[in-house]
Amino acid sequence: MTPLLEPIKGLTFDERAHRYCFNGRWLSTSPTGVLSVDLDDHAKKRIEETRHIWEPRGNHIHLWLHHFLSGAAELDAGDYADWITPLRDCWLWKDAQTIATELMLVDPKRNMGGSVDFIIKTGKTGAVTIGDLKTVETVKAAKARKPADKQLGAYIRMMNLNYGHIFIEKAVTVVAAPGYCRVVTSDVDTCSVEWEDAWERYQMHQKVNVGF
Repeated sequence: MTPLLEPIKGLTFDERAHRYCFNGRWLSTSPTGVLSVDLDDHAKKRIEETRHIWEPRGNHIHLWLHHFLSGAAELDAGDYADWITPLRDCWLWKDAQTIATELMLVDPKRNMGGSVDFIIKTGKTGAVTIGDLKTVETVKAAKARKPADKQLGAYIRMMNLNYGHIFIEKAVTVVAAPGYCRVVTSDVDTCSVEWEDAWERYQMHQKVNVGF
């Protein structure tokens, strides 16, 4: 297995506060926080109403994938075997080498932290691939799920800032549903452009809210 990247010194995540801290200073936002300004009130309400369903599912399956990709003892599937079985069998992992999994990243200039789900070198082409895992309730939802291009763009930027020697060649969103797993490939440059557009909207939102 490829040695995993060394973590960034001074960067931590506080589970209780659900915030990143860098060199003793709390960071003000994350990719999720930036992208939340694009959600309307109905979407935000729906997210909160269903949090008790998607949050424990997402946390468990993300942790399972972290164990799986890092070579640690495989985590028990628990209540989510229907999601995990097709995820385990996904073609993306075949002969892949793990470069990073659940890697915390920081953008000091933008006062932002985040954690990328995985970076692998694919077995088929050897392409360095950055990825985000999404879990959904049904196969229909998985087939309709849009790729996480903006979020991936944030991670690509932070990877370039913190690990400039790693050249990201591909970006993927892995969507897991009961009995089904889908991989959506995105263009790295497109992800970066979409992220910068999202960041500009976030900046405008912040200025409006503080009265500028």
